[in-house]
Amino acid sequence: MAYESSAARIAAQLRAEILHGDLAPGSKLAQVGLAERFGVSRIPVRDALAILAGEGLVQPLSNATAVVTRMSVEELQELYDLRLAIEPRTTELAVPNIGRADVLYMRKQSAIMSEPVDGRTWLAANTEFHAAVYRRANRPRTIELIEQLRRLTDRYVYMHLESGQGRHLGSEHDAILAAVERGDAALTARLTSEHLAQAHDSILGYLDAHPSVLDPHAVLSP
Repeated sequence: MAYESSAARIAAQLRAEILHGDLAPGSKLAQVGLAERFGVSRIPVRDALAILAGEGLVQPLSNATAVVTRMSVEELQELYDLRLAIEPRTTELAVPNIGRADVLYMRKQSAIMSEPVDGRTWLAANTEFHAAVYRRANRPRTIELIEQLRRLTDRYVYMHLESGQGRHLGSEHDAILAAVERGDAALTARLTSEHLAQAHDSILGYLDAHPSVLDPHAVLSP
């Protein structure tokens, strides 16, 4: 139905705005206001907010209002713990199924990240680089979970990029790509694990130095 496609379109727009910080954590989203903004009835807006709630990006406040989920060090650590438990193994399963077209696509994304592009472009290329691998694992439920975790983590990564930091993580992609090209599944899994751990540490280091980014009263646990 038409409202279903409208709901997906609205969810995609709001998701991008949340990811890029245009809708800050704690922002209230009223169905009436969003319906006016997008020129639709409240039904597709309600369904769009339900999609985002399922992804963990918003939380319902009432039948007519939701709020953008807040960010925290605790959430960041949980997200990376989950990703470390899932992504390396999924990557290992995927490598034997990766073809030449996938490798060329990964090279393209890596080249984009090596250029002086804006944070949104860099993050999109980073997402596609890794997705080109794990989607070949043929594990649809696992892939769906990975993509949900990535969307949630990307809020932190984008914030890190906008601070002028984080792009050094792209240099690790060359080693991952080389391992994929050699068909070395175990090495690709290990490098993916190290890459995730390095990203986690880098973002935590940034938050440690700038605790007010998340909360004016935030402090990191020792």
